[in-house]
Amino acid sequence: MSHEIRTPLSGIKGSINLLKEDVDKDEKLEILKILDQSSDTLMRIINDILDLSKIESGNITLSKESFD
Repeated sequence: MSHEIRTPLSGIKGSINLLKEDVDKDEKLEILKILDQSSDTLMRIINDILDLSKIESGNITLSKESFD
């Protein structure tokens, strides 16, 4: 699990370091795109971990719904 968390976090940290450098507007926009994607990925992983811990502790409520 640590690898899955470490990868997007490394993308975030590396992108922040690049933004500290003197880069042009296009490069900054690309770096911001990487930051956005990495933070979204990290958030999904953390949410999945929290959901799994709820399931394991029995603190999740399941509802029965129909779907196609």
